[in-house]
Formats: sequence, structure tokens, C-alpha cells
Amino acid sequence: MDCNLINSIGLIFDIIGVIMLFKYGLPADVSKDGYIGLAIQETNYEDIRKWKKYNFWSRFALVLLILGFMLQIISNVTCLCATISTL
Repeated sequence: MDCNLINSIGLIFDIIGVIMLFKYGLPADVSKDGYIGLAIQETNYEDIRKWKKYNFWSRFALVLLILGFMLQIISNVTCLCATISTL
């Protein structure tokens, strides 16, 4: 496979991952304000479903970013090996 094609696929994964992170945010289980609250309300199952959806897609976006960077590293290493072997 061509080094430039592997690199381009990695960049596409990175762009998709960044766009998804922009939409869904980073997964976090800690309150940003540092408050520990006492909830005396009923359970909102719609919010639970929404949290699960956002948590899944944000983690998936991080996987895409990592995979994209790995493909770029592989591309650079294979191109480097190809140029060294031709010398």
C-alpha cells in the first residue's frame, strides 16, 4: 500500500474524530464545578439515554484519533524504510 494513501486515511480518521469530539465532547465522569450534589428528584431516563449516547460516541471519536495517528506513524515508518532500502 502506498505511504501517501495510508497517511491520508489516517488524516481522514483524525478529522472525523475531531469533528465528533467537537459535537459530543470528551468523556468525563467528574463534575466540572467540583460539587458533590444530593439529587432529590426523580430519575430522568431520557437524560440517562442521552448521556450513554454521548459517552459512547466521544470514546469512539478518541479511538478514531488514536487509530489515525497510528496510521500516520506507520506511513512515516514504511516510507522511511522504503527510502533507506533504495539507498
